[in-house]
Amino acid sequence: MRLILASASPRRRELLARCGVPFVTATAEVAELTRHEDPLRLPQINAERKAGAVSEQYPDDLVLGADTVILFNGTVIGKPRDPADAAAILRRLSGQRHQVVTGVSFCCRSQGIKKTFPVISEVFFRPCDETVIERYLAAVPVLDKAGAYALQDHGDWLVERVEGEPENVVGLPVCRITAELAAMGLPAAK
Repeated sequence: MRLILASASPRRRELLARCGVPFVTATAEVAELTRHEDPLRLPQINAERKAGAVSEQYPDDLVLGADTVILFNGTVIGKPRDPADAAAILRRLSGQRHQVVTGVSFCCRSQGIKKTFPVISEVFFRPCDETVIERYLAAVPVLDKAGAYALQDHGDWLVERVEGEPENVVGLPVCRITAELAAMGLPAAK
């Protein structure tokens, strides 16, 4: 049984490669939901949709889908519309705590595998003045990033600490995925 990552994200490919399990990628052609009555379920639903779509094409393989959202005071913060919106998002997060929730879904139609779960990390932002925000936005392209920041790109300018798996904040909780793959008989390299 091959492992297929249902994602075009280079960050997710890089993170999954750290697990030590061979995999291939396939892009899921599904529209992502941006709202749901239960914000914790939103990334799980999107991950299920991605894994399910790719699993239709590859029913004998184990497909991994993932989706990550930022939750701040119970509200989903998506990708910024423009640089002004990015600055406004960073001002809101400044000195505050928020959650990064990644929905993870495994699907293999022929084996009857369908498992979906969330992984949550707490991110604590430093108080950021306008100088820090302007410097960050000048250094890091954020229009494609939920929450208008990337932990892996000068994240220490904004983030004081992360409680939980830091890779989850980047987009894929590799520790949990490694454990799940081992439980399914696909042991990761040590």
